[in-house]
Amino acid sequence: MATHGSHGDVLPFVALGRVLRERGHEVEMLTHAPFGPTAERAGLSFTAIDTPEAYERNLADTPPLLAAGLERWRAYYERNGLFEQIAFEAGRMMERYVPGETVLVGRHTTAMSTLFAAEALDAPAVWVAVTPIQYMSERGIAHMYQTTMADRLNAIRAGLGLPPVGDWTAWFASAHLDLALWPEWFDKAGTPAPRRVRLMGAPLGDDTEGTELPPEAAELLDQGAVLVTGGTGRMLHRRFYEVAVEACQLAGRPALLAVRHRDLVPARLPDGMRWFPRLPFPQVMPRVGAVVHHGGIGTMIRGVAAGTPQVVLAHGFDRSENGARLSAAGLGSWLPEQRWNVPEIASLISDALADAETRRRATALCTAADGLTVAAEAVEELAGRQVAYSARHLLTRAEQLALGRKLIIGETA
Repeated sequence: MATHGSHGDVLPFVALGRVLRERGHEVEMLTHAPFGPTAERAGLSFTAIDTPEAYERNLADTPPLLAAGLERWRAYYERNGLFEQIAFEAGRMMERYVPGETVLVGRHTTAMSTLFAAEALDAPAVWVAVTPIQYMSERGIAHMYQTTMADRLNAIRAGLGLPPVGDWTAWFASAHLDLALWPEWFDKAGTPAPRRVRLMGAPLGDDTEGTELPPEAAELLDQGAVLVTGGTGRMLHRRFYEVAVEACQLAGRPALLAVRHRDLVPARLPDGMRWFPRLPFPQVMPRVGAVVHHGGIGTMIRGVAAGTPQVVLAHGFDRSENGARLSAAGLGSWLPEQRWNVPEIASLISDALADAETRRRATALCTAADGLTVAAEAVEELAGRQVAYSARHLLTRAEQLALGRKLIIGETA
């Protein structure tokens, strides 16, 4: 299994890996070095794709990408050694592959290594998406790869004995199985996933082992505090914590700020507000009056599971889309960064604190089957299955149409 990003991108894979291990499978995870202890606690083998220092540099380098042109993405990949990382991951998967026994699983969009290795091996491949925007942006990202990165990516492929990709849009749909880690109600609240995708429900990928609830946090919880968090990454608007703190103060509520990076938080916090690098969200979320967050799907689903009213201050990538879906489902409100002003945010916080219906609506929506078990069963279906990795993603669209008259895609000739 290969995945990349912050906790919201990695912990769902750890959770899925743990379920697969409990069902009798050997699971190896390839991801960022700081997640090694988390993966190993879940009983997974672990291979680091970087160092802790390189991971932190990568996180620090991501905020400018929120408003970046296509050319800046290429520079970002080169600066952070991501082309070399893709080649390393593909090589590791090919080394570990056992025909008839191994399934390759990767994060949709970033784990290109999964599909490269699967194609080179004729191996079954699963791409797993953690947020709907990954499917909604497929064509745009395929265009970016084609116009700015195709030479470097095709060089990696050549090293694996593969020809160049002719149609990157088709290549994005070339996994043998696409799984989406969000529930049906979330999918219906916006643009639905493509028909090829199987919805699994949302795993609660918490990593709270060894994280105690500090007494200072418990005291604020007893006072009806608001939780403020921008997730574990750094891809945030620079004003996020500033406006959130001022709005909580205007609303007259204490606040707990859960933030890994202290430099993102205002240097001086008002009375009744405390910064914590980590908090045990399963304990905290059900006790807070409301949560103000960035719109990451992991935080959002944890809030829905707890029945906690939410205010999303969204900026960039998937956050606005997630916020709009949450609002459409009647489980919270959201604002794009163009509308971030303290009085309006304070008003939304006050409304959330007075919302007595969110828990009832959330309970009605969170009754689906265990998504992780369903996802594990879907992965198991591919184990031992002989697959013929057709050349459909290497051809132009016209070539695909011509080929389609002669064979059924996905079947042997």
